Amino acid sequence: MKRTERHHLKQDELVHGLEQASDWFQRHRTNVVNALLVALGAALLLGGIYVYRTRKAEEARAHLTEALKQYHGEVGSGVGDASTGPRFASADERYRTALEALEKVASEFASYDAGRQARYYAGLCQAGLKDFEAAERSLQELRSRDHDLLYYLASKALASVATERGNHGAAAEIYRPLVDDAANPLPKDYLLFELAKAEERAGNLELARQYYDRMLAEHPESQLRGDALSRSELLGLASPNAISGD
Repeated sequence: MKRTERHHLKQDELVHGLEQASDWFQRHRTNVVNALLVALGAALLLGGIYVYRTRKAEEARAHLTEALKQYHGEVGSGVGDASTGPRFASADERYRTALEALEKVASEFASYDAGRQARYYAGLCQAGLKDFEAAERSLQELRSRDHDLLYYLASKALASVATERGNHGAAAEIYRPLVDDAANPLPKDYLLFELAKAEERAGNLELARQYYDRMLAEHPESQLRGDALSRSELLGLASPNAISGD
């Protein structure tokens, strides 16, 4: 076949294909237009939702920043102090003021990261005000979702609340899975030490000594090493085996 003939054949095939496409479009024009309109509407809707949530997230962060200024405010007269941040007559006044602002952020922006962060700090304020039941509710709320950083921070704070309430067994129950969680970003030496203290206060002396020893073995360079070593030695001397010479 000559080159000219092949060229004309390809042109005929192209023309035929375009004619078929045009004919199909004419027969399905309404459906095609509707599908395009639906796709365009969906794209606009998704884009609008994204823009809305981005703006709300920025608004939430701004409100959280203002609330945290109250949380980190200074306590005392401040005579001769060059600080320009909020100042309160007492720690309780600071906690109450910050809590009001944080509760508003946590409630209004509950589905945003800033809202969850506000809930965490609200729990710390409630604990600072000795409203332990409210603090436990706030912190437990954060532990009901994925194991992100706030989950671990809330867990540690919840264990501290349990300790403040004298529920040392409950504190140990919270600390125990934290020290064995490989994904936990919090300092393991601190958690082991706190777990050992909780077990000791709960009367589980041998178990407490094991956790002190584990901390010493796994974290020999820890700043808590001296305290852990002292507690382990004292518990060893106090144990029935040490007294009997076993």
